[in-house]
Amino acid sequence: MEAIFDSEAFNLRFDGDSTLLLSIKAYGNRDDFRTPLMHAVELIKKHKCRNLIIEDACTPSDLYKQISEADIKWLKNIVVPKLAATSCEHIFFVVDEESAGTGCDDMPFSLFASKFRTDKVVSEKFALMMIANGCGEEVDPGIRSMTVKQALEYMDLPENANDFAIDERFWVLSKQLRGDNSPEGKRKMAELSEAYDIASGRRDERVAKEQQREAERKFLGKTGDEWRTYLSYTWYKYLIAIVLIVLAGNLIYTVFMRPGYDSGYLSIGHFEYETDYVERFLTSRLGYKNPMVSIVDIVVPNDQGQSQKAYADQTASTLLLSCPNVLVFDEATMPYYYSELADVSSVYQYLRENLTPDQFSMLVPVYMSERDAAQVLIDYDREYGAEPDIEQVDLSDYDDTSVMVGILLKDEAAVTALGYHNLWPDYEPSLVFSVYTQTMDYVDSETIIMQLLRSVL
Repeated sequence: MEAIFDSEAFNLRFDGDSTLLLSIKAYGNRDDFRTPLMHAVELIKKHKCRNLIIEDACTPSDLYKQISEADIKWLKNIVVPKLAATSCEHIFFVVDEESAGTGCDDMPFSLFASKFRTDKVVSEKFALMMIANGCGEEVDPGIRSMTVKQALEYMDLPENANDFAIDERFWVLSKQLRGDNSPEGKRKMAELSEAYDIASGRRDERVAKEQQREAERKFLGKTGDEWRTYLSYTWYKYLIAIVLIVLAGNLIYTVFMRPGYDSGYLSIGHFEYETDYVERFLTSRLGYKNPMVSIVDIVVPNDQGQSQKAYADQTASTLLLSCPNVLVFDEATMPYYYSELADVSSVYQYLRENLTPDQFSMLVPVYMSERDAAQVLIDYDREYGAEPDIEQVDLSDYDDTSVMVGILLKDEAAVTALGYHNLWPDYEPSLVFSVYTQTMDYVDSETIIMQLLRSVL
């Protein structure tokens, strides 16, 4: 046989002559049970196999214990219908010697017996012999077409025999045939199993169910019950599809239909931030229709052992591409963004003229030069292990003219009122307000800072 799949849990082999062998070695989890069966269905479909041999590591009684109720439903409603839609006609179950030759009316074998010819055999070799000798063919059509009365006569039972008597008689007759492994013995065993299926009423029950199904109203080929069963196993696929559709719709709306941002307020630092106050202020007080208010939790410099969220630096760089009006930092973070900051001396002058002395005293101008910023980055590289040629940097190449690049607010009540919560364990709460160098409207940026600070001081 040609090996197609082989793993610790199962083995699938195709003999090249319309037969597939599935050997289940062990059960570790649900996938160890479901995966090989679904592989088998696909291979049968691909190779147009007529016969399937299933060899299980468990005895029939232990096998049923291994399979959960959910798996039983899965077999009945997913595997059996899928398998029935293939070329498979006959399924052989390799079982222990005691169970070989008995009917497949017990679980889980009966799930397959309703759709296929089934046999319990003692070995893979014996199943292949039966296939080679043609013993897997249909039983006599006359047996299959018997009435319940005729089936009872075949089993030498009276018309009023109850279920117990039918089961008992089948056990006695099958025991007599169990040791006969000749083709004729297997034929008689198959006929007895067919007669038992009819006498016990199982065949008529299946026919009635099928007739009921045919009479029921269908939608896209399935009845209501079949759709409920189908959706119970595939609902998550539709949920994923709905989520993807919603995300795609949101992306399309954002990119092509949503009005562009008319203002931007970006906070970068080691703090948490509730945006409600600023959003209300920008819309209600300043009249913006669609403000962008965002925050990135960045830990720099990390001299206090703080953890940083993955991709925080990349997120900050991406948000800066939206050209926000205002940038807000904590005091420790601001120096690392010197190149993004514009002169805010005119904002500071406005606040001096429009705040009371007590209010204005809570604000501190922040000055930096290009040389200061270069020194900050050199110190960071030296401390945290980046490996540039820091010792070769000539600071004299940088301009040492100080520029007011931020306005520092250290009043804790005002910081809290704006919605910020400091995460630095050893630093006092602080905010530095700056104007982004690439803002679309410098006047709007100044106005946002001036009016926002006035509202909380």
